[in-house]
Amino acid sequence: MSLSEKEGLKIKGRVVVHQQMRDLISLRVGGKTDLFVTPEDKKDLATVLSFCKDRRIPHFIIGNGTKLLVKDDGFKGMVIKLGTLFKQIENCGEEIIVGAGMDLSTLIDFVTEKGLSGLEFLAGIPGTVGGAIVRNAGAFGESISRRLLSVRVMDGNNNSDLILSKEDIRFGYRTSIFMKRRDWVLMGAKLRLFPEEKEKILIKLREVKRRKMISQPLSFPSAGCVFKNPPSCSAGLLIQKAGCAGMRIGDAEVSSHHANFIINKGKATAKDIIRLIEEVRRIVKEKFGITLETELEII
Repeated sequence: MSLSEKEGLKIKGRVVVHQQMRDLISLRVGGKTDLFVTPEDKKDLATVLSFCKDRRIPHFIIGNGTKLLVKDDGFKGMVIKLGTLFKQIENCGEEIIVGAGMDLSTLIDFVTEKGLSGLEFLAGIPGTVGGAIVRNAGAFGESISRRLLSVRVMDGNNNSDLILSKEDIRFGYRTSIFMKRRDWVLMGAKLRLFPEEKEKILIKLREVKRRKMISQPLSFPSAGCVFKNPPSCSAGLLIQKAGCAGMRIGDAEVSSHHANFIINKGKATAKDIIRLIEEVRRIVKEKFGITLETELEII
């Protein structure tokens, strides 16, 4: 993209040239993107998507950057993060309508105050509603797809609105149709929860957070679990048994606290982390004949 092309994008939201991706990603690595935009509303989003389509500009949507790894040479295109009007929330009885840009922590606080239960397992996950749906986030045997009724999507091909049911989304383990349909932008969702006493919800939340505090390395930047669990097996346990815990390349380290986490001990590069991922995968394959699949998306 030339500077003149970038200047042709007029929206109410922010437009930043050469944004450092390490500032937007939980692992704190990654180079610059040509353009970082924050569309404030549907009209802004339609303008941004048309801008990319007309100029054939590669783009992707980012939530809180908790499952992304952008390479050290950055991203040649546009990164989009949904703005203010995609962070609204309302409830009607046991149903919640929420924007895709809202933080999971804010959603959980809202439904707890309303005496609605069913999302406690998401406590401590530092993502957005949209990111959680795209990757069918979950913990302790539960996933967000169990609570979802429908989603609202903008089709980037013609900027039209779509309403998709849970069945349309084709949820799987840490995946959904949105992992393939990159031309669809998730704008909001409708969830169904169930009533519960506020104090009981708070007890559940405290227990989930306690379990995560004990089992996860929270003192250093990470992307959460790097690998998906193979069928009937824990990726973290495989990595531990393979002797990879504590393995380090540069400042990237396989956590000794939870072997399915790779942490940034200070000045890790994306290259360090990718090399470590590949080495862990190689060793686990060699020892157990199992090929680990990443949850982490490398851009």
